[in-house]
Amino acid sequence: MGKRVIKAILIIISIVLIGIGSFIIYEVLSPEIEYKINPPKEDEIIEKIESEEDHSINRLIIPSIGVDMKIGQDNEFLDYGGWIQRLDSDNLPNLIAIHRFGWSTLSAEQKMKQTLYHVNKLNEGDIVFVIWNGKKFEYRIKEITDGTNNPSDEYLTIYTCKFYSSNQRVFVLLG
Repeated sequence: MGKRVIKAILIIISIVLIGIGSFIIYEVLSPEIEYKINPPKEDEIIEKIESEEDHSINRLIIPSIGVDMKIGQDNEFLDYGGWIQRLDSDNLPNLIAIHRFGWSTLSAEQKMKQTLYHVNKLNEGDIVFVIWNGKKFEYRIKEITDGTNNPSDEYLTIYTCKFYSSNQRVFVLLG
């Protein structure tokens, strides 16, 4: 092969690798970019939720990070919201699993609303709303901890992956 052909092949390979790298960087950083450009308006979200009268859709809302997702007991909810894995004795959600990074088919805005991508921005005392079976419940974040096992059955716990494809979890206990 001539030098021109080899050079052309190397240029094509370089362009493909740059494209793949750019896509991966976008996938990883798009929710962070969306958060910086359009941060959640926590006070407005809280005011809206507190004034809502329609509680017909089961949801989890975390105003401080802009999460507003559907929740349900079928594991298919994990694809676009929160999967309730356990109910307590009062038939209220007690353990909710949520993807942290979501699928590549989700837009940056969807990743912000339907995943726990920004779990590291949560603080103890942040407000969390759960709308379940026609009623609204308000919680405060009691504790945020890492590990592999749920640290408490006593409190409503939401959890997600700490890292991509990791068995380490981030547990958010609500009281």
